[in-house]
Amino acid sequence: MIFTVIFATIFLAAFVIIGGVVMYLSKTIDHGEARFDSETGKPLRGSEDKPPHEGPARPASRIEDEGEAP
Repeated sequence: MIFTVIFATIFLAAFVIIGGVVMYLSKTIDHGEARFDSETGKPLRGSEDKPPHEGPARPASRIEDEGEAP
């Protein structure tokens, strides 16, 4: 019985510590797409290298046969 209590306590403590580390890392590490120069391999900064959009954005829609449309 005492082994079970010790095991559960250690498990919960490890769970809380790992969760804290994950939360800390998620707040401190930058997320997003990394873009690199093809010649130098250095990271690119800014939005000037993004491809231009072709026309206005459209919301997603279902692909259905014409006979199945409601």
